Amino acid sequence: MRKAVLGLLAGFLLLGTLGAAAELRFLGELTIPTETWTYGTMPVGEISGLAYNPDLGVYYGICDNRGKYPDEEGTAGRLYTLAIDFGCCGIYGVKVLGVTFLDSDPAAPGVQPYGPSEVDAEEVVLTPDGRLIISSERDLENRPWIRIFALDGVMLGEIPVPEVFMPGEGKGVRKNLAFEAMTITPDGNTLFVANEQALAQDGPTSTVDHGTTVRIIQYDLSGETPVEVAEYAYVTEPIFASPHDTYADNGVPAMLYVKHILPEYDLLVVERAYVSGVGNDIKVFGVKLAEADDVKDIEALPFPFPGKAVEKTLLLRISAIPEYSDIPVKPDNIEAICLGPVLPNGKPSLILASDNNYNPHQRNLFLAFEVLP
Repeated sequence: MRKAVLGLLAGFLLLGTLGAAAELRFLGELTIPTETWTYGTMPVGEISGLAYNPDLGVYYGICDNRGKYPDEEGTAGRLYTLAIDFGCCGIYGVKVLGVTFLDSDPAAPGVQPYGPSEVDAEEVVLTPDGRLIISSERDLENRPWIRIFALDGVMLGEIPVPEVFMPGEGKGVRKNLAFEAMTITPDGNTLFVANEQALAQDGPTSTVDHGTTVRIIQYDLSGETPVEVAEYAYVTEPIFASPHDTYADNGVPAMLYVKHILPEYDLLVVERAYVSGVGNDIKVFGVKLAEADDVKDIEALPFPFPGKAVEKTLLLRISAIPEYSDIPVKPDNIEAICLGPVLPNGKPSLILASDNNYNPHQRNLFLAFEVLP
């Protein structure tokens, strides 16, 4: 049922481009075909975000199924608890330990599941006190949200979304291009959230000629009430190739706080491109926030962005065009990034995972790396 491909030769490649220090070492890959991965009668897939719980040795994978697919319950807002068999040569297996449904109504006791299309859950992070923060790209009115849940799925609270992101005439998040990326600091005091592509008032989406301007929100969670501290402009790369028909995109589906293990960067930011007839192109950037302008009080950003965007350094590229790729792996729809366990040599590990869209022509892909500070 599960096919592991261990990339042993590629494991000795130290990755780093554009003059960057080498910081990632590829350990291996695991592929689980779409049609073979089930939990009981429920198809498993569409993993859009991952969080690691080192105390329990398990992972939480958020599913962005909106309740439209013929699974066991047909229920949106599902969270998988996963066991990932991780070793020095990569990932040997992934097992589903359980499925939790998210609560849509904190006023009612227990879990009240979301109805069809009421949630498009995209990212999950684990707080130090054992709560889950989950972002949704859209509800029935295309509004994004960030909510706090207990491990059993019960909703505990909500983090306010700045008004500039709320959809309206010529403003706010574009449909299905909202909060894909989120990460938290190890102390739980700072949360970062990013939209996938530009707000309607911040300029166009990405093309083969230019990137798109994304906002990274920084929240302070240290007090009783979450407070927005800043917003930073992040400019993506142009789309890597021209489509064979009309569809192509590039945006930000995931990011990870890494300053505690890679002091030269604040975040790793993933850019995920897809070009019809060509395939995917995945880039991982090391990002510094220190010199970037705070744009939280600017309702509409000029395009091209004239100020100081965050500084980004390309660390890894995995491309459908082999000569562009740093490792010999055909990429898929990578939407998740998280830290894994500490390796036997004391170095941190990193996992990338794909959202298969329950598409038989796509796969559940897990990639393992060693982080080299």
